[in-house]
Amino acid sequence: MSIEIRLVQSYGEYLACEELQRDVWGAFGAVPYHMLLTVQRNGGLVLGAFDTDAPGAPLVGFVFGFLGRDASGRLKHASHMAAVRPAYRDAAIGERLKWAQREHVLAQGLDLITWTFDPLIARNARLNLHKLGATCRTYIRNIYGPEPEDPHGELPSDRFLVEWWITSERVTARAGGSRSADDLRGRALVANPDPREPSLEPVGDAFLLQIPSDIEALRAADMPLARAWRYQVRAIAEAAFAAGYVVTDFAPAGAVGLYLFERQPLV
Repeated sequence: MSIEIRLVQSYGEYLACEELQRDVWGAFGAVPYHMLLTVQRNGGLVLGAFDTDAPGAPLVGFVFGFLGRDASGRLKHASHMAAVRPAYRDAAIGERLKWAQREHVLAQGLDLITWTFDPLIARNARLNLHKLGATCRTYIRNIYGPEPEDPHGELPSDRFLVEWWITSERVTARAGGSRSADDLRGRALVANPDPREPSLEPVGDAFLLQIPSDIEALRAADMPLARAWRYQVRAIAEAAFAAGYVVTDFAPAGAVGLYLFERQPLV
């Protein structure tokens, strides 16, 4: 399999990005092709991953973002969507798209890319924090609804806001292939050994926060337990961020995944 990462260019390629969104997220509203095209022509970015070994070199993944500003007014790139067809997952295509996005944003003279992700999705946490070297210090409650929150329905759409400081030493090191150890057990105490029990108060220089290794499977099998994870992670993360902690790493650990929270803000 040979994957080419490049700017999306043609009408058909923009339409393929729209189709891919529907294939990956179903009924969730897709950004239409004309919006993707307009954003790319006006300072934004739409990068595609194309399987050049397949007939017609189809689009199998894409990443989309636009120019924005952070709370202080600093210019940044707001990365809004990244998707890879299910048949092409676990081939590092999402990771390659993000590194290509970094190169294009660096060429624009910017040093910050932000995006959000569900803190209960372990595979995204590992990509964003461990592989890419991003950090997080902001928790957003129920960003996409439902409104009001239904304690018996779907999980609230809580998100971590990722900060990817693309010129920092930690990110530059990861771009060169260097990563932290992929095992966080023993680094600090786990604040939430049981999602149904009270958690420990975040104290010290660092602590670990665990999440289930497969939240989608858990949602299907035991929604009350999945909901308990959501509200426990929300409470701990919000308290930790208010106390000055920053999420700096993530690693799988069997049936759970572990976030590393540290007091020193590493960027």
